Amino acid sequence: MIKKAIFIRHGESLANVMNIITEDLEGYPLTERGMEQVLFSAEQLKGLKIDGIISSPILRTRQTANAIADRLNLTVKIDTRVRESGLGQYNGYKLENVPKLSREDLGMESWFSQVNRMRSIINDYEGNYVVVSHALPIRAVVASFLDLDERESFGIEIRPASMSAVDIENNKVLSIGTLLLSDRIRKVFSQ
Repeated sequence: MIKKAIFIRHGESLANVMNIITEDLEGYPLTERGMEQVLFSAEQLKGLKIDGIISSPILRTRQTANAIADRLNLTVKIDTRVRESGLGQYNGYKLENVPKLSREDLGMESWFSQVNRMRSIINDYEGNYVVVSHALPIRAVVASFLDLDERESFGIEIRPASMSAVDIENNKVLSIGTLLLSDRIRKVFSQ
């Protein structure tokens, strides 16, 4: 079982700059700024007890995971369960062109599907992991540990290259969307 996890959103990508939502596997790489963000996060992770990195198969997350793995001398495992939210027919749309309706009404992947698939990785890995994913799936899994639904968690912001730490073993959220890891988190991840 995963005991502790740091969920990291990929760094800024071309899709973010263009304001496009996409679940495409290729295309929309990290920007130069995005890579700088990722390297900053990697520095924050140095010295923590981490057993590996799990990454979404999408290019921007693979680039993020590989950059962190290079800095921490870890291996990356690709797992489709931590992929981007299913966007249905709106894949590749500019965000402002997506109707203001519920995800289900738009034919997109449901909130509960995202919670379930993100949480399903917990029993398949052993130890402490960095999980590189996307804003909405990370918000969904963190909210699930706080017993919040989609509406209740609406104000949670998961910025590019931000880190959300969860002590899964003790069902405790340690941080949400932070760019700097606290001494408390460092202590929990050094055990």
